[in-house]
Amino acid sequence: MEGIVERKNGEITILEVQYLSEDLKKKIQDELVEICHGEYALVSDFDEHSFEATVKELVYYRIPKYKNKKVGAIGELLLNVLMREFTDMKVVSPFFNLEERNAKKGFDIIAVDSNMELWIIESKAGELGKYKNSTNKVRERINAAKNDLDTRLNEHNSQLWLNAMNSVRSALDDASEKNTILNILRDNKSYSSCDKNVVLGGTVFCVFDTKIDLAKIEELYNSILKSKKFSKLKLIAIQKQTYQAIIDFLATLVENDYYGQIDS
Repeated sequence: MEGIVERKNGEITILEVQYLSEDLKKKIQDELVEICHGEYALVSDFDEHSFEATVKELVYYRIPKYKNKKVGAIGELLLNVLMREFTDMKVVSPFFNLEERNAKKGFDIIAVDSNMELWIIESKAGELGKYKNSTNKVRERINAAKNDLDTRLNEHNSQLWLNAMNSVRSALDDASEKNTILNILRDNKSYSSCDKNVVLGGTVFCVFDTKIDLAKIEELYNSILKSKKFSKLKLIAIQKQTYQAIIDFLATLVENDYYGQIDS
């Protein structure tokens, strides 16, 4: 994809979003309804599932006002978009919280791979802050994602799995596929992290005066794998200069009917 450099080694993927290219903009706009609501929305005649209603809902209500939460939401959205381009995974949960306009209370992203194995994805994003370079920051964000999932997956919290089931149920259209994935979710339900496949996503928004060091991410991957906290593990590290560029682009979709202009 134009504007994105991919570096990959085994289960580690580093994506450098060097600028918000027309390719990436088109990817966001083309898949925004499915990302936000799930694929069911693509065949729905519900007004709120239209592109126009979806982008307005996202810009006006779903992007938090507070900076840290705003950065987190945009990081999760970006990870959601890029997973669809750079992995073999199919996302089976919606970006929008189903119950209210606040942050999602379940897993960030649920996906299945080409072998129909379930993956639970946790996204953490941030700006450089006190960290000296993008590598240190993205390692901190991946560690935060690891600790978050380690805690939640080992809690005896049935609501977490009910939320996951409801997310999949609302997102998918094909009845057979929906039942298959719901059964996979039921089979994966346990109050332990050790039998779960997870993707830990870390996004850092900072200038490209430093780039994420693949060797340092490999060290972190091996350390997490050695801890045996999870069954299978993938890491996705993303670097982009600013989160604001994505917010500004989404705003243009609302203000200028950008989607209609692209199609015409």
